[in-house]
Amino acid sequence: MSVTTSLGNAFKSFKSKFASSPASPSSPVVAPVFANLNIDAELTLALFEVLTAETIKLKWQDNYLALEDGLLLAVERVETVTLAEDKFRTCTRIYASHASYFPQGLSEYQHAMGTTESEAILEGLRTWARMDLLVLLDATREQPLNCTVIEMNTSAEAVEGSSFRQVILGPVAHLASLPAPKKKEEHPFCPCCLFTESMPAFHDLLQTSDFIGIRLFASRDNEGKLAADCRVNGEDFLPAVEHLKQYAEKWPQRGLEFRKQYVVVRTSGHSVNQAQLVQSGKVQP
Repeated sequence: MSVTTSLGNAFKSFKSKFASSPASPSSPVVAPVFANLNIDAELTLALFEVLTAETIKLKWQDNYLALEDGLLLAVERVETVTLAEDKFRTCTRIYASHASYFPQGLSEYQHAMGTTESEAILEGLRTWARMDLLVLLDATREQPLNCTVIEMNTSAEAVEGSSFRQVILGPVAHLASLPAPKKKEEHPFCPCCLFTESMPAFHDLLQTSDFIGIRLFASRDNEGKLAADCRVNGEDFLPAVEHLKQYAEKWPQRGLEFRKQYVVVRTSGHSVNQAQLVQSGKVQP
Protein backbone atom coordinates (compact mmCIF):
# COMPACT_ATOMS: atom_id res chain seq x y z
CA MET A 1 0.00 0.00 0.00
CA SER A 2 1.42 3.38 -0.96
CA VAL A 3 1.90 6.20 1.50
CA THR A 4 -0.78 8.16 -0.36
CA THR A 5 -3.36 5.43 0.25
CA SER A 6 -2.40 4.54 3.81
CA LEU A 7 -1.97 8.10 5.05
CA GLY A 8 -5.00 9.20 3.06
CA ASN A 9 -7.21 6.74 4.94
CA ALA A 10 -5.73 7.84 8.25
CA PHE A 11 -6.27 11.49 7.35
CA LYS A 12 -9.96 10.93 6.51
CA SER A 13 -10.46 9.18 9.85
CA PHE A 14 -8.59 11.93 11.70
CA LYS A 15 -10.49 14.71 9.92
CA SER A 16 -13.92 13.19 10.61
CA LYS A 17 -12.99 12.67 14.27
CA PHE A 18 -12.37 16.36 14.76
CA ALA A 19 -14.90 17.72 12.28
CA SER A 20 -17.54 18.18 14.97
CA SER A 21 -15.17 20.00 17.32
CA PRO A 22 -15.90 23.76 17.27
CA ALA A 23 -12.94 25.89 16.31
CA SER A 24 -11.70 28.44 18.77
CA PRO A 25 -12.75 31.97 17.68
CA SER A 26 -9.17 33.11 18.16
CA SER A 27 -7.68 30.29 16.07
CA PRO A 28 -6.67 31.35 12.55
CA VAL A 29 -8.01 29.33 9.65
CA VAL A 30 -4.51 29.05 8.23
CA ALA A 31 -1.14 30.30 9.40
CA PRO A 32 -0.35 33.30 7.14
CA VAL A 33 3.23 32.13 6.54
CA PHE A 34 1.88 28.83 5.12
CA ALA A 35 -0.96 30.35 3.07
CA ASN A 36 0.77 30.27 -0.32
CA LEU A 37 2.70 27.02 0.14
CA ASN A 38 1.88 23.63 -1.33
CA ILE A 39 1.24 21.98 2.04
CA ASP A 40 0.41 18.27 2.03
CA ALA A 41 -2.24 17.59 4.70
CA GLU A 42 -1.61 13.82 4.71
CA LEU A 43 2.12 14.23 5.33
CA THR A 44 1.46 16.89 7.94
CA LEU A 45 -0.78 14.33 9.64
CA ALA A 46 2.11 11.84 9.46
CA LEU A 47 4.29 14.41 11.25
CA PHE A 48 1.52 14.82 13.83
CA GLU A 49 1.68 11.07 14.52
CA VAL A 50 5.48 11.08 14.69
CA LEU A 51 5.58 13.99 17.14
CA THR A 52 2.82 12.48 19.27
CA ALA A 53 4.90 9.29 19.53
CA GLU A 54 7.82 11.49 20.66
CA THR A 55 5.52 12.91 23.42
CA ILE A 56 5.53 16.39 21.87
CA LYS A 57 2.42 18.35 22.85
CA LEU A 58 0.69 19.83 19.81
CA LYS A 59 -2.65 20.55 18.13
CA TRP A 60 -3.94 20.14 14.60
CA GLN A 61 -5.07 23.49 13.13
CA ASP A 62 -6.55 23.25 9.65
CA ASN A 63 -3.64 21.89 7.59
CA TYR A 64 -0.74 22.70 9.94
CA LEU A 65 0.45 21.81 13.44
CA ALA A 66 0.71 24.11 16.45
CA LEU A 67 3.12 23.07 19.18
CA GLU A 68 2.59 24.11 22.78
CA ASP A 69 5.61 26.45 22.75
CA GLY A 70 4.41 28.41 19.70
CA LEU A 71 6.11 26.59 16.83
CA LEU A 72 3.93 26.09 13.75
CA LEU A 73 4.78 23.22 11.37
CA ALA A 74 3.62 21.95 7.99
CA VAL A 75 4.97 19.44 5.45
CA GLU A 76 5.35 19.58 1.68
CA ARG A 77 5.78 16.51 -0.54
CA VAL A 78 8.80 16.97 -2.82
CA GLU A 79 9.49 13.66 -4.56
CA THR A 80 9.59 9.88 -4.37
CA VAL A 81 12.08 7.88 -6.45
CA THR A 82 11.64 4.13 -6.91
CA LEU A 83 15.14 2.64 -6.95
CA ALA A 84 14.05 -1.02 -6.92
CA GLU A 85 10.99 -3.08 -6.04
CA ASP A 86 11.74 -2.74 -2.32
CA LYS A 87 13.89 0.39 -2.28
CA PHE A 88 12.50 3.92 -2.26
CA ARG A 89 14.11 7.33 -1.82
CA THR A 90 11.88 10.18 -0.65
CA CYS A 91 12.20 13.88 -0.06
CA THR A 92 9.86 16.05 1.99
CA ARG A 93 10.16 19.64 3.17
CA ILE A 94 9.10 20.83 6.61
CA TYR A 95 8.18 24.49 7.07
CA ALA A 96 8.39 26.05 10.54
CA SER A 97 7.39 29.40 11.95
CA HIS A 98 7.21 31.12 15.35
CA ALA A 99 5.40 34.40 15.94
CA SER A 100 8.09 35.78 18.27
CA TYR A 101 11.35 34.36 16.93
CA PHE A 102 10.96 33.83 13.17
CA PRO A 103 7.51 34.86 11.93
CA GLN A 104 8.82 34.90 8.34
CA GLY A 105 9.30 31.13 8.56
CA LEU A 106 12.10 28.82 7.45
CA SER A 107 12.27 25.34 5.96
CA GLU A 108 14.49 22.30 5.57
CA TYR A 109 14.45 19.13 3.47
CA GLN A 110 14.24 15.55 4.76
CA HIS A 111 15.89 12.87 2.60
CA ALA A 112 15.38 9.21 3.51
CA MET A 113 15.30 5.67 2.14
CA GLY A 114 13.12 2.65 2.96
CA THR A 115 11.68 -0.59 1.67
CA THR A 116 8.38 1.23 1.02
CA GLU A 117 7.52 4.85 0.24
CA SER A 118 5.68 5.18 3.53
CA GLU A 119 8.59 3.76 5.53
CA ALA A 120 11.04 6.14 3.88
CA ILE A 121 8.89 9.22 4.49
CA LEU A 122 8.27 8.32 8.14
CA GLU A 123 11.99 7.70 8.68
CA GLY A 124 12.76 11.17 7.32
CA LEU A 125 10.17 12.75 9.62
CA ARG A 126 11.41 10.82 12.66
CA THR A 127 15.01 11.87 12.02
CA TRP A 128 13.91 15.49 11.70
CA ALA A 129 11.98 15.25 14.99
CA ARG A 130 14.97 13.81 16.86
CA MET A 131 17.56 16.21 15.44
CA ASP A 132 16.28 19.43 13.83
CA LEU A 133 13.26 19.91 16.07
CA LEU A 134 15.45 19.80 19.19
CA VAL A 135 17.38 22.79 17.85
CA LEU A 136 14.26 24.75 16.88
CA LEU A 137 12.73 24.15 20.31
CA ASP A 138 15.89 25.37 22.07
CA ALA A 139 16.11 28.33 19.68
CA THR A 140 12.67 29.50 20.84
CA ARG A 141 13.63 29.38 24.52
CA GLU A 142 15.40 32.20 26.31
CA GLN A 143 17.63 29.57 27.91
CA PRO A 144 18.29 26.53 25.66
CA LEU A 145 17.88 23.21 27.48
CA ASN A 146 19.44 20.53 25.27
CA CYS A 147 21.92 22.09 22.84
CA THR A 148 25.41 23.55 23.09
CA VAL A 149 25.53 27.30 22.39
CA ILE A 150 28.30 29.43 20.90
CA GLU A 151 27.73 33.03 21.97
CA MET A 152 29.21 36.26 20.62
CA ASN A 153 28.67 39.60 22.33
CA THR A 154 27.65 42.16 19.71
CA SER A 155 26.72 44.92 22.17
CA ALA A 156 29.12 47.40 20.61
CA GLU A 157 27.09 47.26 17.41
CA ALA A 158 23.71 47.44 19.11
CA VAL A 159 21.83 50.72 19.04
CA GLU A 160 20.82 50.33 22.67
CA GLY A 161 21.18 47.65 25.33
CA SER A 162 23.04 44.36 25.08
CA SER A 163 22.93 42.09 22.06
CA PHE A 164 24.22 38.54 21.71
CA ARG A 165 24.55 36.50 18.53
CA GLN A 166 24.01 32.86 19.47
CA VAL A 167 24.70 29.69 17.48
CA ILE A 168 22.60 26.81 18.79
CA LEU A 169 24.24 23.51 17.86
CA GLY A 170 22.03 20.50 17.32
CA PRO A 171 22.99 16.82 17.74
CA VAL A 172 25.31 15.39 15.09
CA ALA A 173 24.46 12.40 12.90
CA HIS A 174 27.78 10.56 12.58
CA LEU A 175 28.56 7.34 10.71
CA ALA A 176 31.93 5.67 10.07
CA SER A 177 32.56 2.22 8.59
CA LEU A 178 35.77 1.65 10.58
CA PRO A 179 36.46 2.02 14.33
CA ALA A 180 38.20 5.11 15.64
CA PRO A 181 42.03 4.90 15.71
CA LYS A 182 43.69 4.37 19.08
CA LYS A 183 45.63 7.60 18.67
CA LYS A 184 43.34 10.44 19.66
CA GLU A 185 42.70 13.37 17.32
CA GLU A 186 44.47 16.63 18.14
CA HIS A 187 41.01 18.14 18.51
CA PRO A 188 38.46 15.35 19.14
CA PHE A 189 35.20 15.67 17.24
CA CYS A 190 32.55 17.63 19.16
CA PRO A 191 29.21 19.38 18.34
CA CYS A 192 31.09 22.63 17.58
CA CYS A 193 33.36 21.30 14.84
CA LEU A 194 31.21 21.38 11.70
CA PHE A 195 30.22 25.00 12.32
CA THR A 196 33.52 26.38 13.60
CA GLU A 197 35.47 24.76 10.74
CA SER A 198 33.21 26.48 8.20
CA MET A 199 32.59 29.65 10.21
CA PRO A 200 34.41 32.07 7.83
CA ALA A 201 31.72 31.36 5.22
CA PHE A 202 29.05 32.66 7.60
CA HIS A 203 30.79 35.92 8.52
CA ASP A 204 28.28 38.19 6.77
CA LEU A 205 25.27 36.26 8.11
CA LEU A 206 26.62 36.50 11.65
CA GLN A 207 26.75 40.28 11.32
CA THR A 208 22.99 40.44 10.79
CA SER A 209 20.25 39.90 13.36
CA ASP A 210 18.43 37.34 11.17
CA PHE A 211 17.12 34.06 12.54
CA ILE A 212 18.85 31.44 10.39
CA GLY A 213 18.64 27.65 10.09
CA ILE A 214 21.80 25.99 8.72
CA ARG A 215 22.25 22.42 7.49
CA LEU A 216 25.88 21.19 7.49
CA PHE A 217 27.06 17.96 5.85
CA ALA A 218 30.50 16.57 5.07
CA SER A 219 31.67 13.11 4.00
CA ARG A 220 34.71 11.16 2.85
CA ASP A 221 34.50 7.76 1.17
CA ASN A 222 36.83 4.74 1.32
CA GLU A 223 38.99 6.19 -1.45
CA GLY A 224 39.27 9.61 0.14
CA LYS A 225 36.76 11.34 -2.13
CA LEU A 226 35.27 14.36 -0.39
CA ALA A 227 31.71 15.66 -0.54
CA ALA A 228 29.92 18.45 1.29
CA ASP A 229 26.62 20.27 1.33
CA CYS A 230 25.32 23.33 3.13
CA ARG A 231 21.91 24.98 3.13
CA VAL A 232 20.67 28.15 4.79
CA ASN A 233 16.93 28.21 5.45
CA GLY A 234 16.57 25.33 3.01
CA GLU A 235 18.50 26.95 0.15
CA ASP A 236 21.96 25.94 -1.12
CA PHE A 237 24.78 27.93 0.48
CA LEU A 238 27.89 27.32 -1.62
CA PRO A 239 30.41 29.48 0.33
CA ALA A 240 30.60 26.86 3.11
CA VAL A 241 31.11 23.80 0.87
CA GLU A 242 34.86 24.13 0.36
CA HIS A 243 35.43 24.76 4.09
CA LEU A 244 33.51 21.57 4.93
CA LYS A 245 35.53 19.55 2.41
CA GLN A 246 38.79 20.86 3.87
CA TYR A 247 37.55 19.85 7.31
CA ALA A 248 36.65 16.32 6.13
CA GLU A 249 40.10 15.96 4.59
CA LYS A 250 41.64 16.26 8.08
CA TRP A 251 39.63 13.42 9.64
CA PRO A 252 41.52 10.30 10.76
CA GLN A 253 41.05 7.39 8.35
CA ARG A 254 37.84 5.52 9.20
CA GLY A 255 36.71 4.36 5.76
CA LEU A 256 33.38 5.73 4.64
CA GLU A 257 32.38 8.51 7.05
CA PHE A 258 29.88 11.36 7.19
CA ARG A 259 28.94 14.01 9.74
CA LYS A 260 25.69 15.95 9.53
CA GLN A 261 24.15 18.65 11.74
CA TYR A 262 21.46 21.32 11.93
CA VAL A 263 22.21 24.59 13.74
CA VAL A 264 20.27 27.79 14.32
CA VAL A 265 21.71 31.30 14.59
CA ARG A 266 19.68 33.90 16.47
CA THR A 267 20.10 37.27 18.19
CA SER A 268 19.11 37.64 21.83
CA GLY A 269 19.14 40.44 24.37
CA HIS A 270 20.04 37.91 27.08
CA SER A 271 23.36 36.11 27.53
CA VAL A 272 23.06 32.33 27.74
CA ASN A 273 26.56 32.14 29.27
CA GLN A 274 25.73 34.73 31.94
CA ALA A 275 22.53 32.89 32.87
CA GLN A 276 24.45 29.62 33.23
CA LEU A 277 27.01 31.29 35.51
CA VAL A 278 24.23 32.74 37.67
CA GLN A 279 22.53 29.37 37.93
CA SER A 280 25.79 27.71 38.99
CA GLY A 281 26.38 30.38 41.63
CA LYS A 282 29.68 31.50 40.11
CA VAL A 283 28.47 35.08 39.64
CA GLN A 284 25.81 37.23 41.23
CA PRO A 285 22.67 38.04 39.16
